Amino acid sequence: MRRQVWSAMLVAMLLAPVSSYGAEAKEAPGKKGEAMKMSARASRATETSKTFSPAAAEFLRQPFASQLVTINPKGGPQVTVMWFKYEDGALLFTTTTDRIKFRNMQKDPRATLAVVDPANMYKWVIVDGKFSVDKRDPEAFYRGLAEHYLTGEALEAWKKTAQMENRTVLKLTPTQVRTMGLVKE
Repeated sequence: MRRQVWSAMLVAMLLAPVSSYGAEAKEAPGKKGEAMKMSARASRATETSKTFSPAAAEFLRQPFASQLVTINPKGGPQVTVMWFKYEDGALLFTTTTDRIKFRNMQKDPRATLAVVDPANMYKWVIVDGKFSVDKRDPEAFYRGLAEHYLTGEALEAWKKTAQMENRTVLKLTPTQVRTMGLVKE
């Protein structure tokens, strides 16, 4: 029950500050905001499954930021904005072993990840799952992840400051996947 409550709180926190009404919303002449309200109501159908649909997998291949929630020792949420990679039905992250999210994962491998389309707040994927440590080379993974999210000068600046010491790769295997606004397959 506690997990459901903080998972619901996370969704509310993540979606509340977003000011976009989605790419498809248009202003109704003479009725400011009316089309936005209708667009929001019409697009609130959600899907739930234990695995990623092809549409969810495609959505997660885009370089969107994610909000990763792990469980602190006292049971509360710890939220971190993260880069991630979708691969073979799981989500991969990198962190250093001195970070709180890594210590949280060692005590309780459960986590929740939320990814919201920055252009349409009614298009998102939320994943509940369990973490494990992936054995791949963390430095090579981190470089590849940076190349997925950054280009040009930003990538060059990252190369000068990236922390490679004590790095590991974490794998989030889904136990539940919820989506909104994705094309049905």
